[in-house]
Amino acid sequence: MSMDEKPERIPLTIDLRDMVDAVPGILAFFDGDLICRFANQYHHSWYRSSPHEMIGRHLRDIIGEKDFSARAPHLARARRGETSYFEIPVPMRNGSFRDAAVTYTPKMGPCGFDGLYILTFDVAVLHQRYHSVFDSTAAGFWVVDYAKMPGLLAQHGVAGAEALGHAARTDPRLIRQVLDEIPVVHLNQKACQIFDVDVKNAMDKPFGQWWPDESLQAFAQQLCAFLGDEPFFEIETVMRTGAGEKLDVLMTCAFVKKDPDATTVTIGTTDIRARVTKEQELAKAQAELAHAARVALLGELMASIAHEVNQPLAAIVADGNGALRWLAKNEPNLDEARAAINRMVSESRRASDVIAKTKSLAVKATPATTFFNINRMIEDTLVIVRRQVVNYGAEIETRLDDAAPAVIGDRVQLQQVLINLIVNAAQAVSSCPGPRYIRVTSTHDDSHVTVTVEDNGAGVGKHEDKLFDVFFTTKETGMGMGLAISRTILEAHGGAIHLVESSDRGATFAFRVPHSAQVEVGTV
Repeated sequence: MSMDEKPERIPLTIDLRDMVDAVPGILAFFDGDLICRFANQYHHSWYRSSPHEMIGRHLRDIIGEKDFSARAPHLARARRGETSYFEIPVPMRNGSFRDAAVTYTPKMGPCGFDGLYILTFDVAVLHQRYHSVFDSTAAGFWVVDYAKMPGLLAQHGVAGAEALGHAARTDPRLIRQVLDEIPVVHLNQKACQIFDVDVKNAMDKPFGQWWPDESLQAFAQQLCAFLGDEPFFEIETVMRTGAGEKLDVLMTCAFVKKDPDATTVTIGTTDIRARVTKEQELAKAQAELAHAARVALLGELMASIAHEVNQPLAAIVADGNGALRWLAKNEPNLDEARAAINRMVSESRRASDVIAKTKSLAVKATPATTFFNINRMIEDTLVIVRRQVVNYGAEIETRLDDAAPAVIGDRVQLQQVLINLIVNAAQAVSSCPGPRYIRVTSTHDDSHVTVTVEDNGAGVGKHEDKLFDVFFTTKETGMGMGLAISRTILEAHGGAIHLVESSDRGATFAFRVPHSAQVEVGTV
């Protein structure tokens, strides 16, 4: 065929009526008064009526008064020129109902609404497949209706995710009211199994029935994600079974908003009790290990502790003998005796303080988070380690930030971290030929207090990437646990520990913990 020749036209023998009649769904057009003006052959499958019998009838007469009333919101949207998609049970001619997906597409003219195109597909088979998956999945799914939530929030002057988050923190009762207004529409078999409930007994019940007070903030976060148009939300929380037992769950939600009028939300719940139990057992094992490391560290410090206690004991003996001599004179010198006894009391308290501070490290107790002055903790730690540092031939100097706010954490655990760093530094400088020093510094910024331990030893060599690994050590008699446990402690406090720098002239380690600027510096 040359470029100038036109292709032969194939005659179109397919009639438009044949085409729409072949569509496996209802196609119809209703005028502005909702009178049927066109219907395809598929109507006969639904209503046992021919297209000719459908034409001229009102939509209400075709689908029935009840179904017509149910579609009123969608008809109103169509009159405004908006397309509406919804799923609804559609009545059949034999009196039964079939699940159908319906689309209303308006036809707008110069004067407004001219009519309505209706497209209806049978989705009963799709629903059957959906429910087979819905009921057989390993996660528990709840379908809940949020229809009343916007109105309830509006009554309390709450609009938007940010406002809801603030309201939930100041008045958790609002979240309880919202939960009591959210009905359960459906739940799958796995949810029934996990929460020990029956579908019929759970349907139309307030969703709040399964939420204890301690989990209200978790649900508030989910509502904020929903109002904030987040596509997905996930949180670990606690829910309540039908028998009232607390249940650790992972709650997940995917917010699919294909239809602005849709109000139902599907919430996934996964039973994580086994995992939480293992995590608690692991935390217990870590606490046991940390305690063992503290006891081992105390063993290394015994010489230092003994020296710190022997000093005040020796002073007590000397002052006691002196007081006896002053009292044994023909004319007892009561002033000198009283002064000697006062010194005895002071030295006794000093020895008692050393023992108490040491005992706090050895006692196996549940971690206690408090506000305390980091500088005072540093000074108490130096009392315990000073003799061992001296035995290694080193001196300790401090540069403490007097304006540092109180930190938030477990005082004993953080003291363990500092002791470990100072003892490591003392051992590192023990082989230095010249003066040996260890410098402990405290500083702070807007959110954290940082403690730095610096020495002038030989550094850590080429092992920077392994320093915090469990069982790694450069010492012949080391356990390789100190820095690993220190990192675990700091991470549990929301802080961190790291090597700042290292060279053949020394090493610097630092750890940081959160503080509260609102707490006075003197708080212990």
